[in-house]
Amino acid sequence: MFVHMQEIHLMFFSAITLLAVLNPFGNLTQFLAMSEGLSLEFRKKLFRTILYTAFIIVLVFLFSGSLFMNYIFRVTLDDLRVSGGLVLIIMSLKNLLFSTRNATKDFSHYQEMDEKELLRQSLIPMAFPMLVGPGTLATIVVLSEDGGLEIALGAVIIAFIFMGILFHFAAMIERIVGKLILHVFSRIALVFIVAIGVKIMVTGLKGIFNL
Repeated sequence: MFVHMQEIHLMFFSAITLLAVLNPFGNLTQFLAMSEGLSLEFRKKLFRTILYTAFIIVLVFLFSGSLFMNYIFRVTLDDLRVSGGLVLIIMSLKNLLFSTRNATKDFSHYQEMDEKELLRQSLIPMAFPMLVGPGTLATIVVLSEDGGLEIALGAVIIAFIFMGILFHFAAMIERIVGKLILHVFSRIALVFIVAIGVKIMVTGLKGIFNL
């Protein structure tokens, strides 16, 4: 029973880590800006397509990431920790330092696209690399290697269920809390992503140098 509860706790902790890296609040503000002026039903369809695509990408990498790491690129888990942590730190700091530029980014050209073209855009760049990027994929492999495939899979499912609920009620959330609050949440999440990146990188360096 204790082991079972411990696994559940680890699964939820991993899901929180994954959610921090995915930064759904930050991406939601951009997706809302990209789909501004669209009907509520099509907006929901667009967000579902983004989530389904991102979920498939994560699952594919979850089941094949170790194969790529061990047999194709021949890097160790500690090597991946260092590189993945570094990617998370750099990308998060970039978004933090240039947050004003990102906040004022012009998405008006998306509003000129027809529905079919917008759905294509939901694959690239919305699902990848905006929602799921290199840092997320590296984190998935690290979570899988550290906690096991079942823990990582459970974390992925929990994280995407949360994002599914969040994106489904995106328009309502935008009306209630406003874009500014969502933007603040995304900035806070970036600070935690930097911290996660540092933690992963330090763990990898300790492993490499046997500290």
